[in-house]
Amino acid sequence: MSNLNLSTLMVSIQAVQKQVEYFERLLESETVRDKAEIQELLHSYDHAAEDLKEAYRSQGGEGSNFPEYEDLL
Repeated sequence: MSNLNLSTLMVSIQAVQKQVEYFERLLESETVRDKAEIQELLHSYDHAAEDLKEAYRSQGGEGSNFPEYEDLL
């Protein structure tokens, strides 16, 4: 993965998390039409979230002014 700066990773993590939450709520909705497609999208976002988490944790570290990963969510 290319090295993104921590502020870009932080914003990306938060944006992906919002989409995950949106798709989870959509799956709970009684009006959802194509549940399989939404589940596939959710899976893709979950995978992206894990990649971003790994990148953020590997670039952060002691002495960093950025919040812990868990505090971003």
